[in-house]
This record gives sequence, C-alpha cells and structure tokens, in this order.
Amino acid sequence: MRRTVFDEDHEAFRQTLRSFIEAEVVPNYEKWFTEGEVPREFYFKLAELGLFGIPVPEEYGGAGVESFKFSAVQSEETARAGVSFGGSGVHVNLCLP
Repeated sequence: MRRTVFDEDHEAFRQTLRSFIEAEVVPNYEKWFTEGEVPREFYFKLAELGLFGIPVPEEYGGAGVESFKFSAVQSEETARAGVSFGGSGVHVNLCLP
C-alpha cells in the first residue's frame, strides 16, 4: 500500500537527507558514538544543507515550514540507517547555528 501522507517536497527532502546520512553519518557513527561527541564540522554541513530550524520562521533564519512531516521524514531516515541521535530532533526543529 502506497503512503500518501508525504508530497513531492517531503520526498525530495528525504532523498537529500538520505544521501547526506549515507555519506556523512554512517561512516562516522560508530566513532562518534564511542567517543561520545559529534564534531562541530558535522553541524556546519547540516546547516549548509538547510537542515536546521526547519519550522523556525524565515525572519529568524529558519525555513519557515509549518508542516511537522519534515521532522517525521528526518526521524524515519535516521532510524532507517540505524544512526539515531537522541537529540537530533532538537537541531532540526529548534536550533539554528
């Protein structure tokens, strides 16, 4: 059964995020987990892709997206890759660099 909850914008976001996770997170996840630290450079890369502050109004530097579905996509993709970060939703939803 095909899911209809996501539109083409969500799927484009999914592909961008999936590629980023596969290229930047998967190869480094075990090291980061073991060391208990994610390098600052990683967060700068996230910011370059516009993956911070998605629901934050544009006037404050966010994307101004009101749909929570982008956060759902983010949760699905980190879970799919087996690289879930406990606080990753905070970065996507609340924090700006």
